[in-house]
Amino acid sequence: MRLGIRKVTLPGLVATAGTLALLLSACGGSSAASPTGPSGPAKGTNQKIILDWNGGGGSTDITTMDPGTAQDTSAIPIVNQVFDQLVTLDANLKPELWGADKLTISPDGLTYTFHIRANQKFADGTAVKASDYAFAINRSANPCLASPTGGYLTPLVDAATYIGETCGKDGKTIVGSVQTLLGDSVNADDSASTLTLKLTAPAGYFEEALSYSTASPIEQSVLGDGLGADGKWTDQLASGKGNSGMFNVKTWDHAGNLDLVPNPNWWGAAAGKKINFTEVDYKIFEDGDTLYSTYQSDPTAAFADGIPSAQVAAAKSDTDYKASPILEFGSLEMNWKVKPFDNQDARLALCEVINRDSVATNIAKGTTQGSWHIVPQGMPGYNANLQGPDNTPTSGSLANAQQHWNAYLATLNGAPVPAVKLSFNFASGTNKTFAEYLQSTWNAAFKGINVSLDQTAWATILQEEDSKTLQLFRFGWLADYPDAQDFLTLLFDTTAPYNLDNVSIPAADQLMEAADKMFLPSDQDARNQKYNQAEQLIINQGGDCPYFSYTNYYKLRPWVYGLNETAQGDFTNDQWLNGYLTSAEPSA
Repeated sequence: MRLGIRKVTLPGLVATAGTLALLLSACGGSSAASPTGPSGPAKGTNQKIILDWNGGGGSTDITTMDPGTAQDTSAIPIVNQVFDQLVTLDANLKPELWGADKLTISPDGLTYTFHIRANQKFADGTAVKASDYAFAINRSANPCLASPTGGYLTPLVDAATYIGETCGKDGKTIVGSVQTLLGDSVNADDSASTLTLKLTAPAGYFEEALSYSTASPIEQSVLGDGLGADGKWTDQLASGKGNSGMFNVKTWDHAGNLDLVPNPNWWGAAAGKKINFTEVDYKIFEDGDTLYSTYQSDPTAAFADGIPSAQVAAAKSDTDYKASPILEFGSLEMNWKVKPFDNQDARLALCEVINRDSVATNIAKGTTQGSWHIVPQGMPGYNANLQGPDNTPTSGSLANAQQHWNAYLATLNGAPVPAVKLSFNFASGTNKTFAEYLQSTWNAAFKGINVSLDQTAWATILQEEDSKTLQLFRFGWLADYPDAQDFLTLLFDTTAPYNLDNVSIPAADQLMEAADKMFLPSDQDARNQKYNQAEQLIINQGGDCPYFSYTNYYKLRPWVYGLNETAQGDFTNDQWLNGYLTSAEPSA
């Protein structure tokens, strides 16, 4: 998912470490223990939890509550509380059946049959059926919704074609050979409570990919006679309509306040699962610095969604300080269809001159680590032997960079260098300082270049990136599921919907697509080798310009029990179910 990337919504530049096992243990995989068990402290009388939340920059609102279009870390964690998924990920990032209670996969890996859990209801009491899940999947892939997250569904038969079809001027009619996935690769049998999904080829990551909210059911009546593509239907959530998750929306004022309460019609209630929190209040901030200072002065706030880089050192001695590894990378994206980045030498020049180590020390204040990696350390498929292009170290190489720039200048035959604009979001002052470093470094190093800065609100920059026309921008990606496909094929395959900078490296495509189809446990070493080779090709040709790996820094009061962010930077469904405030909470 994208951070602001978190496309980076983490308010500071942040560093990752360890193996997958270390990642998971460091993130507190056992934190969701039952509060009624002997290991948990006594519950307090007050169970209203307040979370200071980063909107991603430039707005005191999240980007959306639509599960079919949510794509960033300001929105997805909240969407997942309000809308049930077929599958969720536990604290160890392993798939856990949620809206379904049984999954059968055919021996050839091409057919997934889910049995939909009984007693599921929407917030207004209307029954949730298998066909509601089918509708949600088809809606997320529908070209008239134009969802940026449809790419998670491309393993389905005909899905890639369907997503790429043209939407008619009426916003409903589809122009193309594939009119729907229903009855094709997506089949529901409400009488048997089954949902059957058919894949074009085996995909070892597909179950995990269904943990994304693209498969979360929506009560169709709230959408009117269309798809609800404008997102206005989500305002009905505060009226107790549309969702089936463990929480309902109580209030959402689009001005910094979004409050949730337990959903009395959630299936877990009938199964004896009692949510301890009586209310979950999100206070949404437009920048991480204001968020953090507000948290520091408000003893009733339970959680701060990030610690600014300049504050991390001082925070380490605080009892509410948290630091955990995270499966995330940050990079610069250079659009292959926008000059000068249609030229490989121009891309490599700007990328190789960056002194990532200096930035990590002097701008990020030692809270991050310079890196050339797309697949982060701790992720299956991490390549410990990955090299920077031309073997450039993370400290950069002015000589290598200028050699590439001179080669690029030679192709211009005296014509001026196109203007270069770096776009970035408002998430923190650190973001701006880093952008100014890049601007000054590039303008000083390269003859004829003129780099300007464009600081844009998060919701706006997401739209610009999705158009695939933005010239140069900061990008961050956080694991949707622990598989290298989520970092490589999904972002850099030529035909991938999330290929935002129009990268096209046929040799890498061939390797990634072959790896995607290898789903047997015995295939995993060979599969990861293919991903490793593809990643090196992407780096060598300037298909991506990674600069940092990250650590997740945040604050959580000691009187909060059972919540610890995972290597995704989220709280899990199980944690929301089992967590609570202890009797030490100050307003108890």
